[in-house]
Amino acid sequence: MGSTVMGLLRRQHRNKGMRTLIIQDYLRMGGTERQSLFLARELLKVGHKAQLLLFRPGGCLWKDMLAADIPHSVLQSFDTRICFYAPGLMESIEAIAPDVILCMGRTANCYAGFIQRHFPQTNVIATLRTGKLVFPLHLWSLGQVRAILANSNWWKRRMLERGFPPEKVRVIHNPVMTSKADECRAKWRDVMRARSGAGPDTCVFLDVAALRPGKRHAELLDMFTRFAAHTRQDWQLWLVGAGKELERCRKLVRQSGLDRHVFFFGQQADTGPYYAGADVAVSASREDSLPNFLIEAQAMGLPLVAVECRGVGECCIPGETGIIIPPDMPALFADALEEAAASPALRATAAARAPSFAAERFGSARQAALSVAFLEEIASNGANSPGAKLKSVTHVSTERGLAG
Repeated sequence: MGSTVMGLLRRQHRNKGMRTLIIQDYLRMGGTERQSLFLARELLKVGHKAQLLLFRPGGCLWKDMLAADIPHSVLQSFDTRICFYAPGLMESIEAIAPDVILCMGRTANCYAGFIQRHFPQTNVIATLRTGKLVFPLHLWSLGQVRAILANSNWWKRRMLERGFPPEKVRVIHNPVMTSKADECRAKWRDVMRARSGAGPDTCVFLDVAALRPGKRHAELLDMFTRFAAHTRQDWQLWLVGAGKELERCRKLVRQSGLDRHVFFFGQQADTGPYYAGADVAVSASREDSLPNFLIEAQAMGLPLVAVECRGVGECCIPGETGIIIPPDMPALFADALEEAAASPALRATAAARAPSFAAERFGSARQAALSVAFLEEIASNGANSPGAKLKSVTHVSTERGLAG
């Protein structure tokens, strides 16, 4: 009965523009959550209907959603702090009657397969944006839905290896705002460097990430300890973010004698000033797929020194705007830090190319147009989209799994 009612409602809505429902568990401060808001804004901007369906109320980006006047509904009447709890999910979807459902984040994607089965005439899209281990339900959902939207070519390759047809998996990179980079740098560079005592010749390294185990701040600090043991350069490391690893990292800094080099700035709503004050972006994370931090750093003119992980190598032009280090090679990473710190000319060359590269590949206008066109394509294809005929692929893909 549900699919019949939804079909009638969709036909009523069709002449008023495509209706997209974006499902997200919670508006925490993360790249996926920011992408959900970005997509909703862009869809509304071009005359389509867009709505967020959240499991939990609140979150760091809740005010941003309200300020953007994005239509939304919430399943939990109060915040239970349980991300997987989605009371009345199917009933809410039926009432909204979307043409397209886009599941964002690992939690929502675990429901994607059930949603597709409950509403077989609806266009459900699963996403692959994580660098973490994929939940089994998320993996199963990939074989059930009409299409998969990935944010890196790395993920598409993984899907093709597991038997998914190329036409089912679309890659659209994360968007980045590039228009205010020069303005931000002019306004904040001297201010931020003065705040930490960085001189004109100090090489400031920057990492913007939540302090949790998968981001591997402890390993990053170990590599900086190796670097500090032999370098003669003047340097600082700025860590922007909060999380349960904070106290452990503070302790490691004290034990390593890096107190005067490493600065903890906590979580910041506006990270622009920190990009403006820094010289090189660094990351040792093993849980990111095309991390927003690294493409934002490129847009702000910062070359990268980062550990390869899934889509990380797609964030820069390796060897030109960034140095990508294979996993588990701390000595090589420390050498790359020395190379970046010792050569202002190298940093300047990379900084001159990185913003144009970021604008060309990740510019927000381009990514918005690609995203809207993709959703329109899925909505128009309906039951003829690639995912409608994947029964054999589903079994093979689920059996083989997706190792991180």
